[in-house]
Order: sequence, then structure tokens, then C-alpha cells
Amino acid sequence: MIDNPEYADDDEAYRVCNPCSHVGFELWQVKSGTIFDDILVTDDEDAYDALVTEWKAKSKAEIAAKEAAEAAAKAAAEAAAAAEEEDEDEEDEDDEDEHDEL
Repeated sequence: MIDNPEYADDDEAYRVCNPCSHVGFELWQVKSGTIFDDILVTDDEDAYDALVTEWKAKSKAEIAAKEAAEAAAKAAAEAAAAAEEEDEDEEDEDDEDEHDEL
């Protein structure tokens, strides 16, 4: 690390507004469908702890719902593929019957 002779520690550097009436966020969307919610600005550790507990429960429920929806979609796709394959097999059998008659 390079020493900065002009550096001076300033305990008030991040207390530029007191009280603050507005907060701004610059959000960069990396992936389509990204959702930002549950933003908390506080200096109350109890409020933070309560929100973290609530968020973890909500996150687990959302993950479980997503996995269930994906499993249902996969099962539906597999059922549709199996039904299509069965229809093709029946058509092949009908074709074979037609050829036997000749």
C-alpha cells in the first residue's frame, strides 16, 4: 500500500445530510428479469435483523415455488412428448396395416 501524505481521517465524511430526506440508487440490470425489492436504509440493527429473518423465509418460499413450477413444466413437457410418441407409434401401426392389405 502506498502512503498518502495528504490523507486525513474524517469521521464526518458520510454524515453529509442529517436528516436525509431522499436516497438514490443506481441499479445496473445484469440479467433480464432481475427484480430489486426489500431495500432497507436504516441505522437500527433490530430492524435490520427482523428484515433479514423475514427475507430469508420469503426467499426460501420463492425458491421452493420456482422449483415446483419448473418440475411441473418438465413433467408436462415429458407427458406431451410421451403422448406425441404414442401418437406416432399408432400412426406407424396404421401405416403397416395399410401396407399389409396390398
